Amino acid sequence: MSSLLATIAIIVLLTVFSYFVVREENKLKSSSVVFLVMLMLFSSTLSTEWSRMTSELVEEAEDPHYGLPDIWDGKQVVCFHFSSESAPPGFNDGRHHIDSDGTDFKTDKNWNTTGACVGGFEGYNIGIDLLNAAVSVTGDNFVLNVTDYGELGLFVNSIGGINPCEQGPCGDNIWTSWKFLHNGVLSFSGISALTLDDDSVITFQIVTETW
Repeated sequence: MSSLLATIAIIVLLTVFSYFVVREENKLKSSSVVFLVMLMLFSSTLSTEWSRMTSELVEEAEDPHYGLPDIWDGKQVVCFHFSSESAPPGFNDGRHHIDSDGTDFKTDKNWNTTGACVGGFEGYNIGIDLLNAAVSVTGDNFVLNVTDYGELGLFVNSIGGINPCEQGPCGDNIWTSWKFLHNGVLSFSGISALTLDDDSVITFQIVTETW
């Protein structure tokens, strides 16, 4: 919303400026040309910001994109879910939606967890590449700490500084760790081996298991 208003303000200011700096007989023509040129230059930005502002959340519960902005339909998404007590700073007020350029444009305060979904990605084939892309555009908010076990794959120790064993029990017969779902189903493939769909949704959440 702020980006949209800023873009409109720039167009208006430049148009007004051009009106007052030219000779009287050319004022209307000059300002009209500047206005049209600015619209052409900023048309992509205006379209993107308008789409974000007017987007709605997908309501079909059986859709892997359920609860996500409809502008991400057909695109890839990574979600990080936390409890309100354990979310990274700034993400404990609901589930944030962050576009692939890093813009945080919508927060669902009614979602049953806090955290963020980072989406709008295209063309990723392997889970780890999509995950790294999502982490990258959010700066340090969801930085990963992982252990590489070679052929066994990667083990996620913490996300955004949140260690599962500090949020739940870890002992001989019980363990709390990060698990991830692919399109709403618990994945049995490691993140470094997961083959993605064009519209994959990967969700990381803390799970406690006993055995």
